Amino acid sequence: MALKDWNDLPSESRFWCFSAAEPWVAEQDSLIHEHLTALCETWAAHGTPIQAGYTTIERRLIALAVDEHHHAASGCSIDSRMKALTALSDALGIDLFGRMHLYIRSSSSDAWSLTSLGAARKAEGFFLNTVASCKGDWESILAFEGSWLQPAKRA
Repeated sequence: MALKDWNDLPSESRFWCFSAAEPWVAEQDSLIHEHLTALCETWAAHGTPIQAGYTTIERRLIALAVDEHHHAASGCSIDSRMKALTALSDALGIDLFGRMHLYIRSSSSDAWSLTSLGAARKAEGFFLNTVASCKGDWESILAFEGSWLQPAKRA
């Protein structure tokens, strides 16, 4: 199956996002794209190709999505995805699997900084979001206020 362009994947596509423990450098962009393209072009569930695409954000996030209208991602396909991402993580020398890799910044002109979940819950500004139920629900950069990190207080 050919790689699907991220923008051509339906909004209800199944979604996963991975955050790097540190940003990769520009010289590693081609390695990232090579690995992710190969993953999406060969990704299959029970031998049936699935339609998948990816995008990267700020050299810190990798988002993957699968159009399950054609064929659903299953346990074996998720295992193969993790194997491919582990190989990419090893090739980069960067951990892509820590669930607590959270990047924040005070304003759009500030640099991203890695912080803890506890500190982020008290921060102001923006964060790189890794959470969504499907591709269409995902926004890569969110303001803290009113987000899942700092929900609006009930009156």
